[in-house]
Amino acid sequence: MLILVMTLVIAASGTVSASQGAAITISPSGVTLLPGSTVTYQISINTLPAGLSGYQLDFQLTNPSAGQITRVSFPSWAKLNNASSLPAGRATISAVDLGKAISDGAAGTTLASVTVEAVSAGTSNVRLQNVRIDDDHGGYINPDTTTAQLVVKQGGVSATTAVATVNTSVAPTVTTTAGVMTKAITPLPTTAETPVVLSVTSNIPQGTPPGGATVTTASPTSLFAKIPRWIFYAAGIIALVAGLLLLFLAVTRRI
Repeated sequence: MLILVMTLVIAASGTVSASQGAAITISPSGVTLLPGSTVTYQISINTLPAGLSGYQLDFQLTNPSAGQITRVSFPSWAKLNNASSLPAGRATISAVDLGKAISDGAAGTTLASVTVEAVSAGTSNVRLQNVRIDDDHGGYINPDTTTAQLVVKQGGVSATTAVATVNTSVAPTVTTTAGVMTKAITPLPTTAETPVVLSVTSNIPQGTPPGGATVTTASPTSLFAKIPRWIFYAAGIIALVAGLLLLFLAVTRRI
């Protein structure tokens, strides 16, 4: 529906003008990419003597196996815009200048930015077709157009951008200034840790364990150690009973 509305707006003018020196360019004109990398093409027109009301054009890759159009973006003046379904090898692009931002004599006007992703090794021409520019005075022009080229190579690099390879294995360079003393920092020696041995005493009964080793235990030397404990318990109970009896007699005054 949006394409239909913009087509009607553009087609409303019926006066055909010459190109008037107008030309649409695609930049960059040539680029070499690796598969999976992208490039953004700028579509611009050099001059618009009668201003700009709207435009419609087809952006095409002649070899869609080499690259695919993945995104179309528009400048701020293109309040009403549209692009056909993506990704694709061909995209129909249109926009209308509702705010009259592009006036008579405008120069260097950006129409759209198109992002292309490299797919596989190959070469494709990038061209514009079915171009129609509608001006602000009821006419339209057919500007001249230029083409660009996309080359996709395994191991290729961009033809427009030099890529510097950084070797991260290079040792850092130390520079000194006259009059400034520098001193190398020596790492502290690593101190060997001495393990702590804990002495554990095991209660092993007397006898000869397997292996022939003899373990002896110290004999008690106290006389009381030889008396059974139950004798002490009995003596304590007798003393307790005697004490209670004496206390009872003292209370009853029978003592």
